[in-house]
Amino acid sequence: MELQTLQEALKVEIQVHQKLVAQMKQDPQIFFLSNQNADLKKQLHELQAKITALSEKQVGEREGGGIFLTLCSKDMSA
Repeated sequence: MELQTLQEALKVEIQVHQKLVAQMKQDPQIFFLSNQNADLKKQLHELQAKITALSEKQVGEREGGGIFLTLCSKDMSA
């Protein structure tokens, strides 16, 4: 995959991830008490996996190294 295409895909996935995290932070009590908890957590972990995979591909596409994005997540259930 071309570097520019990888960067665009990475940007989109990061934006989706940020929106999901913001949604979860808006009202954490509702999030933790709702039936959507497991679904949202699954979606969050899937996004993190996509972002990591795209980041790794991006590093592989770059010559001479580059910035590797590591997405750190905090367990929201604590």
